[in-house]
Amino acid sequence: MKIKKDIAYMLLGVLLMGISINMFFDPHGLVIGGASGLAILISAAFSRLFGIRLSLWLLFFIINIPVFALGFYVMGFSKLKKSLIATVLLSAALWVTEYMPLIETDLILAAVFGGFIEGMGLGLILRSGYTTGGSDLIALVINKLAPSLSVSFLIMIIDCTIIALGFWEFGSLNALYAIGSVYLSTKLIDVVVTGAGYGKAIYIISDKSEELSGLIMTKFERGVTTLKGRGEYTKRAKNVILCVVSKREVGSLKKLVEELDPSAFMIITNAAEVRGEGFLTENQ
Repeated sequence: MKIKKDIAYMLLGVLLMGISINMFFDPHGLVIGGASGLAILISAAFSRLFGIRLSLWLLFFIINIPVFALGFYVMGFSKLKKSLIATVLLSAALWVTEYMPLIETDLILAAVFGGFIEGMGLGLILRSGYTTGGSDLIALVINKLAPSLSVSFLIMIIDCTIIALGFWEFGSLNALYAIGSVYLSTKLIDVVVTGAGYGKAIYIISDKSEELSGLIMTKFERGVTTLKGRGEYTKRAKNVILCVVSKREVGSLKKLVEELDPSAFMIITNAAEVRGEGFLTENQ
């Protein structure tokens, strides 16, 4: 069942990416890095220099051939099998969505909606355990050959280079909107990959820990874990309350703690994904 779910996520993801590239990024000259951004660049350059418009799906496929050939040689076929499947299907999605009617919009909306849709699509692909080759795969291969260079640094360098070439081809305004679109896409990827079960993890150090724990469990119906700690300055043992609440409950919980024990020490952190009773379950 989970395999079918992952495949469904991946198929929907490549379709959304195809839509974002063909309907928003390419028509408006927004180069967002990666193999798709490079394909947009090459297609635009050929059109400007020779009057020939090359299909994005074909360029994307051709660009990835040497990338995967090198990847298979360095990393082996088994490690890149899923990436190859997703890359071929993304090429197919680019071919299918190439014939969809274009939406007339301005540069700002193209950057916003393109980034939103691409982020959703790539997030679904990554959540299903697949990748789409391109700059990520190049970075992994280089990292394998030169371990001192981190993958994140290499991806940044490759994508920044492609976006800089977009600056040269389409101008500064398009490049700035493309950077904004990349930022939005990155945020959406985080939401999709880590899940929508955002919450706040709260640590409370108080001399009234037992009373606080009881109130949290009864008023908020949230589970509470008591950790054993010790203040290094006073050398006194302390109970540390750990609980996870939704964002809308944070204000009420803070008020409760401040009213019961104004001297309590609180740490509030983001919990990117929370699973369990009251939050996400395994099937969500």
